[in-house]
Amino acid sequence: STRVCDPLAMVELRRRGGGARDDSTRAVPDVRPVRRQNSGSPRTRRATGAFSNNGSVKLEVDSKGKWRSLRTRALSAAFMIAGLVGCLLGGHVPTIALIFVVQGAMVRELFALAVETRKEKDLPWFRLQQWYFYGCAVFFSYGRYLNARLAARFGEEYADEDASGRRNAVKATFESVLLKLLAHHGLISYLGWTLGCVLFVLSLRKGLYLYQFGQFGWTHMIIAAVIVQSSCLVGNVLEGLIWFVFPVGIVFFNDVAAYLVGMICGRTPLIKLSPKKTWEGFLGGAAVTMTVAPFAAAWLQRFRWLTCPSASALSFTGGPDLGKAALDACEADGVFAPRAVDLSIVASSVDAAFGWTLPSGFVERFTTIAGSFFFFDFGAEGIVFHMSPFQKHSVVLAAFASVIAPFGGFFASGFKRAFKIKDFSDTIPGHGGITDRMDCQMVMAVFSHLYITNFVRRADGGMSLGALLLHIELLTNDELVKLYKAIGRALVARGLR
Repeated sequence: STRVCDPLAMVELRRRGGGARDDSTRAVPDVRPVRRQNSGSPRTRRATGAFSNNGSVKLEVDSKGKWRSLRTRALSAAFMIAGLVGCLLGGHVPTIALIFVVQGAMVRELFALAVETRKEKDLPWFRLQQWYFYGCAVFFSYGRYLNARLAARFGEEYADEDASGRRNAVKATFESVLLKLLAHHGLISYLGWTLGCVLFVLSLRKGLYLYQFGQFGWTHMIIAAVIVQSSCLVGNVLEGLIWFVFPVGIVFFNDVAAYLVGMICGRTPLIKLSPKKTWEGFLGGAAVTMTVAPFAAAWLQRFRWLTCPSASALSFTGGPDLGKAALDACEADGVFAPRAVDLSIVASSVDAAFGWTLPSGFVERFTTIAGSFFFFDFGAEGIVFHMSPFQKHSVVLAAFASVIAPFGGFFASGFKRAFKIKDFSDTIPGHGGITDRMDCQMVMAVFSHLYITNFVRRADGGMSLGALLLHIELLTNDELVKLYKAIGRALVARGLR
């Protein structure tokens, strides 16, 4: 006789794991694709570790292993800071190399999230295509910052070796070809990407179209999200290492401050995406960060090798041992020069702005009392202290790092919950993956770069030596002869024959 089975009863029976099974109630095999493990990070570990058994939020202040966790995180942080300091001591190029390595690790972790092993067995070269597109994006984004400096470096080497008679024909040919490639950097980048698209179309397989196009979109989304933002870090490094160190350091400091405050007294959950984050930690970390920022900025701006920007010709040496000639050639930047600020005028303006809502002269009296604790100068003209423009900028950067940048971490938390994972990987003990540490940094990188270009280093319309050399590569022979004669006349006019 034919049995009629209730589907709901079958599901309930399987859920409880009881009862006899026959052919009619046998579970259908799970044919869903298996995802590849991501650097040892278990896919089966759900992102629910912040909740207790009854579903309530388990705050860090109530965690029994919080001190062990703090010790692990502190040791990992110490190793990361040591690596960062080592690259900084090497100068601009090692620091850019560090950014490149971190960026590659992030891309690897994010690529692995959407991998389905069963389908990719029929696509043996598909992973290579992803990394090819990544290489094209790196060439384009980094080239925008480095091509002019590399051209200037090769131009200076050419002039020095030609003047000394040590010019090598093979090397001269190589540098000439490289200059032409740098001059056409944008076109080469696009042609490389187009070749990748052609290879992608040729690799399409029947039955896997949806998966392949999904991976194509995922690849480009990851590349845009990671490389565009990390390239801003490269731009900051070339403006001077201090513009890289301070934004990165202030985000790290705010993260530590918020963690410690939340661990000690955090009781009010901040956001459901990160249940362990508390309002006390968020606000306390912001207050501590904005208080420390101007003092940290004052200490950092004392080091000339940090404030000196990368020269027009990219240097492969740097750090505190940067040659005396290079340091002397680096002009003192006014943004790091302390200036006298009359705090009494600022206090009077604040008093006037609040009007009747505060007692008359309250802010000015409070400023006077606070100034006595911080040893400000009480001159005849008022309360005077010295602050550089960089210290003022540091407060803005600290405010963004404290209030907005943490939402990069919340975004990443929501992203991980969507994939039902706790961390992007387990590369860093106590912290998770590289992406787990860089989520807030990526948000800060773009803001700091745009802030620098808009309020600190406004473009003056000039052209660097490297950019001029790249433009010369695009000239015809007749135009090059005319330029040669024009430069000769300019040299004679300036008495440089």
